[in-house]
Amino acid sequence: MRALGVTQALGVWVTALALLGAAAPVVPECESHPTGAQLCLYRSLAPSAGLVSSCRGSADCRVGSYYGDPAAASWFTPPPGLLTLPKPAVFWLAATLAQVRVDCGPTCSWSYFFEVRRRRLSEPRAGVLAVDAQRLLVAVAEGRVLSVVQIFSGRSVARIERDWAPTPWLGDAIPRLSFDPDGRLSFTWLRGPERAPVSERVSIPSVPRP
Repeated sequence: MRALGVTQALGVWVTALALLGAAAPVVPECESHPTGAQLCLYRSLAPSAGLVSSCRGSADCRVGSYYGDPAAASWFTPPPGLLTLPKPAVFWLAATLAQVRVDCGPTCSWSYFFEVRRRRLSEPRAGVLAVDAQRLLVAVAEGRVLSVVQIFSGRSVARIERDWAPTPWLGDAIPRLSFDPDGRLSFTWLRGPERAPVSERVSIPSVPRP
């Protein structure tokens, strides 16, 4: 795949950040392979490193990370219940930290997190609702509990239980959720059968409490 010049690469990065601000994934560089697969690159700001996907259909993809040659990518292991990955949406949350999200149904999604400089890849995290890229935390729906876990270790740092509105999936009862720069989690949730909106800000630790 043709390499981008420095100016063009920076332009792609600026565009990607703008898209992230609009809650949209990065637009990759794609080309068709002679085998029939479509190969797409999602470059980081680090030289010659990033993410790659190889898809034969919207639900038949391989996704991996590369350093130098994308053809020598390290492919992600699909999460439980999937033999291949759906087409990914990639978000560069920071210059060298990416979220790779694959959607597997109306209330089903998995997210991998990849850190370029330290070459770290998280286990696939189900039901990610919000990300704290600075403290490397994610808020996830675990049944009827809103849980905050460390991205790479998977250790829980907070569990939030409320009188959530009865919904098939917890995310449907939380219409707004975000991490604030001061270390708090802001969210609006729907209470009980009446679905009354309640807004809260709660402090979230970076490490598990003893």
